Amino acid sequence: MSMPTEQTPTRLSLGIGITLIANIFFATVSALVWGFKGRFPTIQIVFLQNLVSLLCVLPLALRKGPARLKTAIFPMHLLRDVMGVASYFLFFLSIRFLNLVDASTLYYMAPFFIPMVWWIWMKETIPKNVWWSIIIGFVGVLFILRPSQEIFQLGFVFGLFGGITSAIALCTVRVLNLKKEPMSRTLFYYFTVGLILTLPFAWASWVQPVGREWFFCISIGVATAVGQMLLTIAYRYGTASYLSPLSYSCLIYANLVSWLIYRQPPSLRSFLGATFIVVGGTLTYVLKKKPATLSQTFESPQPKEKPPL
Repeated sequence: MSMPTEQTPTRLSLGIGITLIANIFFATVSALVWGFKGRFPTIQIVFLQNLVSLLCVLPLALRKGPARLKTAIFPMHLLRDVMGVASYFLFFLSIRFLNLVDASTLYYMAPFFIPMVWWIWMKETIPKNVWWSIIIGFVGVLFILRPSQEIFQLGFVFGLFGGITSAIALCTVRVLNLKKEPMSRTLFYYFTVGLILTLPFAWASWVQPVGREWFFCISIGVATAVGQMLLTIAYRYGTASYLSPLSYSCLIYANLVSWLIYRQPPSLRSFLGATFIVVGGTLTYVLKKKPATLSQTFESPQPKEKPPL
């Protein structure tokens, strides 16, 4: 099966903006799951996440009839879906063992793995400026991580492999976009496969939510659906190599949540790490644009056609 190659993004600034907003919703998901720490089986949380998310995207997916859901590249969807579900499951498992910031740091090491996944898969050279961005961002990750005896146990293993599977899933999202797969179809298969994979295990270990817990369970699914919609759109305007370093912004959001909601203020090392992450996440874009003035940094040409939804 021939594979289209990545082209230079024409609206990278828009892709960056949408990605940053999407990451706010993903950080919200992590915060809500961390609040459930130990209350529900992890597989049940992933099941409810996929169930609510599927209900959110179903009207969009079916608005032009069931025939629109047919695809000629279902194996590619299946790879993305399995890797995506696995990444969330491993991430939520790591949250059971670690604090929110450490778990998020390990999970959002995905950009560190994406260039290697993309090079192996697509046989394309990653630009030097992208490598510099990833390296600087990763230095920020090391500042925040603050390795301890606790982190190099099960939580570390779960978080690390969550990041690897997330990297594979993100690269597959980009391939689906290059294949011109509509966002609604991509998300329909993602949440449907996730629902089918987790249903029997969630059924066997079900713990009944009570009161406000139902609201938080539903919020996890809604935030996931919105975040996935925005991220899928963003990858139509940018490439995996250029947008993936921006997932480091979730670490900044996680620090803010820990500080404002869970009363765990960030340390000096967390602040320095966040600074490196912001610099690393924006360096690729600035070097690519090479603007003569500050205002030109945010200018981009209009697309020739509107991406399908």
